[in-house]
Amino acid sequence: MAIRRWAWCWLVCTVAGKLFPATVGAQAIPAPADSQRLARVREDSLRRAARAQTLGVVRVTAVQGSGLTLARPVTVLEGRALDRRLAPSIAATLAGEPGVTARSNGPMATQPVIRGLSGDRVLVLEDGQRTGDIATTAPDHAVTIDPMTARRVEVIRGPAGLLYGSNSLGGVVNVVRDDVPAERAQRRLSGVVSGQGESVNNGGVAQATLRGGAGALAWRIGGSWRTAGDTRAPAGRLPFSDLRGYDVGAGASLVDVTTGWGVWRIGAAVRDVASSYGVPGSFGGVVLPGAHDGGVYVDLSRRAGRLDAAWRAPAASSAHTWWPRVTQANLSAQMVRFEQSELERGGFVGTRFGQLMANGDALVQYVRHAGVPVRGSAGSWLQWRDFRAEGSFTGTRPGVLRGGAVFAMEEWELDELFGGRAVRLQWGARWDATRIVPLDSTETALVRDVRTRAFSAPTGSVGVSAAVGAGIVVGASVARAFRPPAIEELFSAGPHLATYAYEVGNPQLRAERGNGVDLFARLTRPKWKGEVALFTMTLNDFIYQRPLVDRETGQPVRDRRLRRYNVYQADQANARMHGAEGRVEWRVVSRLTFDATASWVRGVQQQPDAAQMATGIAAMSPLATSASGWGPLPAMPPLRTRWQVRHEGARWSATLAADAAARQGRVPPAPNTVEATTCALDQSQAVRGDNAPALLPAEFCATPGWVLVNASLARRWMTGTRLHDVTLSVDNLFNADWRDHLWRAKQVAPQPGRNLRVLYRWSW
Repeated sequence: MAIRRWAWCWLVCTVAGKLFPATVGAQAIPAPADSQRLARVREDSLRRAARAQTLGVVRVTAVQGSGLTLARPVTVLEGRALDRRLAPSIAATLAGEPGVTARSNGPMATQPVIRGLSGDRVLVLEDGQRTGDIATTAPDHAVTIDPMTARRVEVIRGPAGLLYGSNSLGGVVNVVRDDVPAERAQRRLSGVVSGQGESVNNGGVAQATLRGGAGALAWRIGGSWRTAGDTRAPAGRLPFSDLRGYDVGAGASLVDVTTGWGVWRIGAAVRDVASSYGVPGSFGGVVLPGAHDGGVYVDLSRRAGRLDAAWRAPAASSAHTWWPRVTQANLSAQMVRFEQSELERGGFVGTRFGQLMANGDALVQYVRHAGVPVRGSAGSWLQWRDFRAEGSFTGTRPGVLRGGAVFAMEEWELDELFGGRAVRLQWGARWDATRIVPLDSTETALVRDVRTRAFSAPTGSVGVSAAVGAGIVVGASVARAFRPPAIEELFSAGPHLATYAYEVGNPQLRAERGNGVDLFARLTRPKWKGEVALFTMTLNDFIYQRPLVDRETGQPVRDRRLRRYNVYQADQANARMHGAEGRVEWRVVSRLTFDATASWVRGVQQQPDAAQMATGIAAMSPLATSASGWGPLPAMPPLRTRWQVRHEGARWSATLAADAAARQGRVPPAPNTVEATTCALDQSQAVRGDNAPALLPAEFCATPGWVLVNASLARRWMTGTRLHDVTLSVDNLFNADWRDHLWRAKQVAPQPGRNLRVLYRWSW
């Protein structure tokens, strides 16, 4: 019923827009014949209506507002493009952008994967600050940002992400909402009200944002509320995939306060997020081994507060010296309280997580002259994290993490040395240190020598970009990465019910160290725009979850107590990854554009030698039956492409797109087995405790390719200074059956079927 009402609303608004032309003030919009005047009137009206949504400073973590045009592959999703892609999670919204895919564990528990890397190798930020949730610790944990509240989403792919964190070799996702206003309000009151409904789960979301101010005071308040039932797949309903939750926040700041010492800004913001969602583990009566027949639900809450302050130097002479002249300084601090409960049937709490996190950063920006103009930033960052877990039988151990970093980065403008040709040299360097203290030193048969661990290392990157022709820019960058193991990877020792696994840590893990190289080329012409990037990464001591297999029987190892969970242990191996990604846009005619993207990554890992296979965990590993050498890295996304034809008019826009993924058959070799094993279950093989069939872990199973056809139609019009947007979208138009290669439950659980979405936005 909700979808029908949205559809009727859209139809009525569209017909009304045709029969009764929208007005600007008291005058009718000029006739289309006067195209130039129409464009001027519309542009002026849209500018007035959207002023309150303007972003003054794009802030990305520790280098916020630096203004450096780094040699890096960057994707920005906003405006109509963002409206067409809105999904329940940030990862699903971004999936299909160059280099980006999503790892699904249900509609809500979906995490971004960039260049085949996920978890805490991908840094997810909220207005430049870490979210403070535990999404990176397990695939069933959700990223606690509702994409409906985002005004803009930025993705930085590859080694350039190291400038924002030593462990973000995959990349950085920054969701911009401007919780702490950075500009004075243009009007006393402005805002946005939005609503979206979708048919695949009878779901809906409502969102509102109000902005205003007086003089130097600027404020913002907004939030969203979301609800959805179980998701429908082509073959039926996916149980335990419903969700509900809210995301609200408020902030205020004093902006552009001028004194004799410069211009100041100081502000604060708070945010409250709560959500309850299901984690599917069954479909059509078939239950994945380790999953719960009654399903698992996750209840979470996150409360955060932050303080920001900035100072800008008074106007000064443009003359520079070798010694840096500070132009701006920024301080930021944040405190987050996070709680999450995983509930079994009847509301029984299996595991309860709790985390307190505090972090802060200080940054100064400067200019100097070293024969050529130089802009730079330098600063420091500190983090404290207290992580706890409790429950009837949980394997997660509590621990305290303390870390910090100092960093510097510069951009050198080398135009004068190359005859006026635009050439930029960028470099960045960090030194990070982390100390992890376990709060429970109990040892088990698989987890020994539980002790405090400390890690530190320098990291950095160097990049260069140059304009080599009309509209052509090429560049390259080299980076060094460092990632200490997480608390969970070091100390876990028990079941994690929402991931269908018995997870075992490894207190002897070493820090990951890697090197990455990027080559890219960009083309910007009146009718053509494109970018292609090639990358390669070498990762020493790459940490991953290895599914254990008994060397004698070849069967997956089950936990000793319940005999229902497949056992996974954190392990390490050297790894190599390389791939390519790109995008091309061709403006066929005015307002009609052809847009194509592609992403491909291939990963391999070094297999243990004979000495490693003789003892310990490796003796039970699937690689114990394989020859030494290099084999496929598990959980690598397949080749993915998107083809799109897009019409972009001032009032109307429309798209027709096809998302496609190739078959992924590059998986680690399955072990030699004594008893038959399978990668798929049918209705006659429903899991029943010890009688469960020998289902291979998903890491050993190939995934067929798929093609999804999507379409959208949007209408925009003005009433006075009010802007109205209606977007009608259809995902998976032909109701194709498809599976997510990265999901541990892919042998059982399918992905969503056909979905009709209707979005309405009202801005003033």
